[in-house]
Amino acid sequence: MEDFLLFFEEQQTWIYLALAIIGAVYLRFLFVAYRTSRRAFYALERERSSSRMRRSIAMLLLVFAGMTATFLIVNFASPSIPIALRPTSLPTVSLLATPVGSGGQVDEEPSDGAAAIPSAPDGSGCLNENATILQPQNGETVSGTIVILGVANIPNFAFYKVEYRRLDGEWVTITAGSQAVCETCGGSEEEGTSPPQEDLQLGSWDTRLVEPGTYGFRLVVLDTEGNAPLPCEIQIQILPAE
Repeated sequence: MEDFLLFFEEQQTWIYLALAIIGAVYLRFLFVAYRTSRRAFYALERERSSSRMRRSIAMLLLVFAGMTATFLIVNFASPSIPIALRPTSLPTVSLLATPVGSGGQVDEEPSDGAAAIPSAPDGSGCLNENATILQPQNGETVSGTIVILGVANIPNFAFYKVEYRRLDGEWVTITAGSQAVCETCGGSEEEGTSPPQEDLQLGSWDTRLVEPGTYGFRLVVLDTEGNAPLPCEIQIQILPAE
């Protein structure tokens, strides 16, 4: 069922276009049949024209029903699918690109081939309430499969990605998403209550796929122009799974 809904969400433009073309064709058939019926002298000819008009009207009603169903699926049914069930989207901006921070600075890599010097993560980006990691927390020890919670909802939001790295290595993408994630994005939060955990879920990570040790962990949120605020970066300790 989720695959069916996601198909409509991803292909909605082409579905609308195909239905519009079909509708235009049968609207022309209807017009031609109407003109033919008005000019017909014989009853048999008028009956054939009327039959073509009825078929055209029926097809136009089906086209309208298809557009209505697509609208309802895309705007009401599809958004209810949990982010964990959505496939990782491939945004137009490369996931491997280093984003430009709010101060216009970019991360520099050593140009002489020397290894990067391990450094403590810069957690100042986590102060941004619209692009921050809520779970795991800085310095936390984790193992097995973990659920990643956070907020990704900057102005002109395009997509987010969650990454990890050894303290002297390169960033590797864990998961990404093209839907904003925040406390009220799901529209189900009631005043005075905490939002459901799934509303803040950025994805999950099976830490058994990497060697135990200390890792950098960050959330990068980009807008539609490819710009991003300072990433929220923390440090976690991965233990062997029991």
